[in-house]
Amino acid sequence: MLSRINGKLEWVMLDYMDGRFVASKSLMFDTRLKSGLKYEAHLMVENPSDYLNRLRGRAQVVIIHIESEGFDKAVTEAGTLGFEVVIAINPGTGLDELEPYLNKVDRVLVMTVEPGRYGSQFVIEALEKVKRLRELVPNLPIEVDGAMNPENVRKAREAGANIFASGSYLMKSSDIQKALKTLIEATN
Repeated sequence: MLSRINGKLEWVMLDYMDGRFVASKSLMFDTRLKSGLKYEAHLMVENPSDYLNRLRGRAQVVIIHIESEGFDKAVTEAGTLGFEVVIAINPGTGLDELEPYLNKVDRVLVMTVEPGRYGSQFVIEALEKVKRLRELVPNLPIEVDGAMNPENVRKAREAGANIFASGSYLMKSSDIQKALKTLIEATN
């Protein structure tokens, strides 16, 4: 998979799923990462602290779900270990749970699908969280993840997102360079 995007992208999001926090399992083994890329580790797991030492020196960013067990501890540990720390919030979680942490993280990731299944349906209501976050913290980097095709990237950008994670749209494309170009155009 990584060979398809090498030289075309700078950042890659790696989805770690334990089969408990979300129904799917992914990357539950020692992953060999290709050099020349930067990595975000999206921890869709019950106990994110269990993964931090394994990712040290491999991923630059860790994304920790506010809904996970030991969330507070994991955010503190990740910062201490030198990761850029991102809080993820699921579509069904209220923004009020996130507000106390906004000054403790480098950015927020708003899930625009129910996490754990590639190709899930876009949850447009999640963009209301993006709008509200942009109002609350105007300079906060806001990432969106899930069903990010050009149309949804446009909607997310208009809501206030400025970082876009696209998986299925790129990986299912027969021409990743062309698909990437259409995503970049949608951000303008």
